[in-house]
Amino acid sequence: MISRYKFSRVIEDCPDDESPDWIDLSDPEAGELSRTADEHHLPGWILTDPLDPKERPRVDQDGLSLLVVVRLPVENQTGEAHRFSTVPVGIVISPGLIITVCRRGGLVRDHLQLLFQRERNWNCVRLAFALFHAAGTGYILKLERLEDLAGEAEARLRRSPANEALLVLLDIEKALIDITLALKSNHVLMDKFRQDRPFGLDLSKDEKDILDDAVTENQQAVFMAEIFGQTLSSMSDAFGSIISNNLNKIMKFMAGVTIVLMVPGIIAGLYGMNVDLPLAGQPGVFWLLLGLCLGLMLAVSVLFAKKNWF
Repeated sequence: MISRYKFSRVIEDCPDDESPDWIDLSDPEAGELSRTADEHHLPGWILTDPLDPKERPRVDQDGLSLLVVVRLPVENQTGEAHRFSTVPVGIVISPGLIITVCRRGGLVRDHLQLLFQRERNWNCVRLAFALFHAAGTGYILKLERLEDLAGEAEARLRRSPANEALLVLLDIEKALIDITLALKSNHVLMDKFRQDRPFGLDLSKDEKDILDDAVTENQQAVFMAEIFGQTLSSMSDAFGSIISNNLNKIMKFMAGVTIVLMVPGIIAGLYGMNVDLPLAGQPGVFWLLLGLCLGLMLAVSVLFAKKNWF
């Protein structure tokens, strides 16, 4: 889908009879990509490369056009299952025009939604830096959501260790790795724009302030991700030890029960032999042996209980 916007004091929809300042290609079709590239004299790769789900944050330049690839966080929910990941977004900065392209429908607009009515002298560079800032804010919100899910999983594990809660923690750890890598890659990307005349761009003081705010937001997200990662790793190790300890307790209990049940089995095995045995001909010997078995079982059980083997 192609969305066209115009810059004024706010970001607004562009009339059909005017040239847009910002084109958002959201989950575009091949025809939309080729048509946009032809209309604005862009090489085809500059719009198709960001659609690769494995594309990492980078900057590439072709003539007067600058391609910036940044990764944004996304959340997918299927029933009660939550999946967090990141997707690449391409930002093409040309003279008088900025183009954003993403395979995830509506992702860029969702991140920039709060900026649409914010009054500012918008231009292509400011919008790109605003997207950097929105990406950092989005990561912070997703990290807070991950912390909530981890807290819920921890509460379930405290009540009863279950595979489902452990799998939730595993999914959170996998998402955290992806988010941390994207945050650090985005940070390296933003650092390149803090240089003097980066990629031939003359940045105004206002644009540098927006970039500094974006870097600060991203650094906060990196700090949160690292602290949460350490906490999550400690939590996983602790619950792994608890589950292992519970298994050891169960195996120890089963071993103790097996030993207790072996006592009457030994006596019954001896008196089942086809040989002369003491008291074999005496009346009431069955009840005597039964009492002996029960007494020995009780004695072994008391001994194991005192030694905390049960």
